[in-house]
Amino acid sequence: MTYPERELVDATAVLVLAAYSKFDARLHGKRKLFPEEELFELWQALQQYCGLMKGLGWIHRDVAREISGFREYLQLQEVGVPGEALALADRMECLLFSDYDAYSCEGESPEFDDGSLEDDEAFRAYEGICAGCDEISLVGDLGLCEKCGAKLERDLLRNRDWVHSVTAFRLNDEQRELKRRQVVKEYGRDFELIAVAKGGRFHGKRRKRK
Repeated sequence: MTYPERELVDATAVLVLAAYSKFDARLHGKRKLFPEEELFELWQALQQYCGLMKGLGWIHRDVAREISGFREYLQLQEVGVPGEALALADRMECLLFSDYDAYSCEGESPEFDDGSLEDDEAFRAYEGICAGCDEISLVGDLGLCEKCGAKLERDLLRNRDWVHSVTAFRLNDEQRELKRRQVVKEYGRDFELIAVAKGGRFHGKRRKRK
């Protein structure tokens, strides 16, 4: 890579980070509306970035940090997150880390509606038996359906397991505690998917036999 080429990809990475910061600021702003326009701006910036980085075999650490676990981050927000936004978050991770867009044709603009998390089916990779609820469903890379995946993330936050929490990865200590309080306030203190033994270690909850 020549010096001018490196300058270009570095500048494009800055655009991605700026678009993410703008989106995140609107997401946590006073208006309790999901910032669809800012999300699409982030998507466009990331598409441009990935086009330049294609085939290089590396990506900027700061870009990777913000996009990794982006879907799980959105799922824990207090504002209503459209199902299409979650699907787009999956597309971002897939494009950045796997170098392909799994869900749509290049350049297609996402259309948002009022769909809930339960209505969105785009994020899962394959159909199988969920390791959390034993139901046949579309599951992600942890073998969990969408609902159980969200339960696991909330349990990690309840237990202050910042190392394994995707959401906590991008937050400072004060923000982590704030997010934990939000989870406890909205969903309660009790663990939903996993049990915690002495010493804070997680064990899978024993499921009832059907």
